[in-house]
Amino acid sequence: MSHVPNDTTLARDAAMLQDAAGGPIDVGIILGSGLSDALTQLATFTSISYEKLGLPVAALAGHAGEALVGTVGGKRVVAFAGRVHMYQGFSAQDVTVNVTLSNLAGAKALILTNAAGALNPAFAPGQLMLIEDHINLTGANPLVASGLENPFVDMARCYSPRLRHIARQVPGGDALVEGVYLALLGPSYETAAEGRYLRGVGADAVGMSTVLETILARSKAMEVLGISLITNAVGAEETTHAEVTAVAKSAATRLSAIIAGVLASM
Repeated sequence: MSHVPNDTTLARDAAMLQDAAGGPIDVGIILGSGLSDALTQLATFTSISYEKLGLPVAALAGHAGEALVGTVGGKRVVAFAGRVHMYQGFSAQDVTVNVTLSNLAGAKALILTNAAGALNPAFAPGQLMLIEDHINLTGANPLVASGLENPFVDMARCYSPRLRHIARQVPGGDALVEGVYLALLGPSYETAAEGRYLRGVGADAVGMSTVLETILARSKAMEVLGISLITNAVGAEETTHAEVTAVAKSAATRLSAIIAGVLASM
């Protein structure tokens, strides 16, 4: 059963976000595991629960389940603190509904963040990786049965070169690395053998989100910036969700500074 709100509810929710922001939303932001506090130090936000918005909710540590509406860097933003995942039983349409809502509220750009495991041995926990491209191995696509007249969306430059350039120029941007993000269904973490395989097919980091959101955003002609926080090295040692969330929280200040710089320069 789908958890996607109907068109009437989505229109109501979009109007609610615009009212809270004082006008059309400029940029949508989706915050991944442990990153829900990344923006709260930058501005005063109006918090709207996912339940009030009619958005799908699933309890998971590190995912707050609220929309934060405010102004950062002169841009009206809605930051979705937490996302649902297919491994929790949600559909591809369910996990991308925040993208739809952002766009309905006016957003022409989307900033996606996530926690990811490093496949590239040059990457270390705590680093921030600009996503330059992705590999979708979730087995799903939000455009299946979408009803779009043309569902064949071009994904050649799905992560905006312009926004990546801006991100590298902001304070702290010189420390960013770039790489390919690969998404799996989850929820189990990768075996060492799987890690070697995924590295072999060209991925630098692996996680369980983001790519479906990017696909839907590009179908709506939204400009996308993706940032992965590297939380662990795949196959190097035992990985727990608590450890992933702790590393993510420790990097929240650096991530928020990058996002604020990008918003101010867009």
